[in-house]
Amino acid sequence: MTEHSWFHDYCIKTTSHCMKYFVMKDRSPVEKLLWILTFLCMISITFGALKVLIYIWIDSPTIISVENTESAIHDIPFPSINICPSDQMRKWVWEKHMNTNTSYWEYLQQYRKILCSVDGNYDVSQNFSTNYFDKNSVAKLINNCAISCQEVFQSDAKWENLTVSNFCQYIQPKISVLGLCFSINMLPSFQIFKNEYNQRYLDFFSKNNSFIFTERSNWNLDDGYPRNSENDLLVNINPARTSGVSYYHRFRLMINMLDQEFLSCSSENFFFITLGNPAEYFLPDPRSFIAPDTYTKIQITPFVKKMNSDLKWRSPEVRKCYLHNERKLSIFEQYTQMNCNYECVFNETFTICGCVSFEMAFLVPSGVNICGLAKKDCMLKVQQASYLPEMQLLCKCLPTCSIVEYEITYASHYDDWTYMKTTNLVKNNSRGATIEFVFKKPYFTAYISTSFVDLDSLISNVGGLISLCLGLNLINLFEILYIIVKMVGNYIVHMFDK
Repeated sequence: MTEHSWFHDYCIKTTSHCMKYFVMKDRSPVEKLLWILTFLCMISITFGALKVLIYIWIDSPTIISVENTESAIHDIPFPSINICPSDQMRKWVWEKHMNTNTSYWEYLQQYRKILCSVDGNYDVSQNFSTNYFDKNSVAKLINNCAISCQEVFQSDAKWENLTVSNFCQYIQPKISVLGLCFSINMLPSFQIFKNEYNQRYLDFFSKNNSFIFTERSNWNLDDGYPRNSENDLLVNINPARTSGVSYYHRFRLMINMLDQEFLSCSSENFFFITLGNPAEYFLPDPRSFIAPDTYTKIQITPFVKKMNSDLKWRSPEVRKCYLHNERKLSIFEQYTQMNCNYECVFNETFTICGCVSFEMAFLVPSGVNICGLAKKDCMLKVQQASYLPEMQLLCKCLPTCSIVEYEITYASHYDDWTYMKTTNLVKNNSRGATIEFVFKKPYFTAYISTSFVDLDSLISNVGGLISLCLGLNLINLFEILYIIVKMVGNYIVHMFDK
């Protein structure tokens, strides 16, 4: 058969609409031309619609929707709790070195002014002869001046219905612009930092760290907890989780301050508290200032965003987010947008200012400068620049595909500590606060990122369009391909025969 015969035979026998009219002998040339133009027009419409559909599938793949069912609070971790006392400068250290005309006295003054610069009412205008600290001096200042974990957590904690003694074994220290802080329910440091930086962290906080966890946590943002994980106690797993909102599902802390032994930046002492993702080191929002001599109940409402598994195989640029292990950071083990942003600011601060900020001192090797007050304006410019589009393009800190954040509501009332002092529960010279953390509801409704057009929908829509506009199905497409191959083959054979 010739190529013309193959085409004529297919048009006569096919079930496809209008193609039979191309070759019917009782049709006029005008009628045949009309059907050919109609067929070509429908092909054009089909390919135009397919182009739009494929563009949506490739370039605009995600939409955010609300899950149809509620999830149990047991599916997500209890937040990491960061506590920063205002007791950061011991009176005896200050008085011992006062006016000694030594470098350590100047470091003490500048250290106190850095801590107090957060308070807008404190005068930080004094000039110093040096623009920098060195790392060892910062570590010495933290160890000598700040309140210790044992002084803050003098009493046992209550996790659900379990009394937790020696609570500092479950706390990890961290440094912020407020000085030494304490983190509860954060991932172990060896899962927060890469090996090199974790060793620097452990060396820097060697005198303030009694954390005992050595096993790796099996929780991560994208996959959550393993299905067979049932041990939820704070003393057994980090991050811990809870399954309810009752009295027996709370976390209760008594925290202390020794304001008679410490210098204050203002007339009011406080505990600065933030709640965050257990995979992040730096202090996030939301934040609260808890006054001493109060009983505070903090109710936690989670904000959770998940990603449909259909999106995991798409590229980060298309889905506009990273999985927790998809982008490698140089400092942090797990990717989060906050970790990425801090790493970017850390690098830019060192490049532009020639030093790193005070709260990042533990990350650098000995010999790298730590910024003093004279470099405050430079550091602020770098932080402000980090929000500019050019810096965002440079850092490429996309959000994580899965997000767990926490919102809080709290109520405080006066709480007299006289009873606790008379019963020797706390030291006689201490003041403090009792804080109770509990989820507001036992269930939450998550947001979920899904494909606007997933692969199944794409195949269905492509099949529907071709069937609607051309009257073809998958078998017809293979038939057309077969006829084209036969026609081309016959043409080539005839060419060689000639």
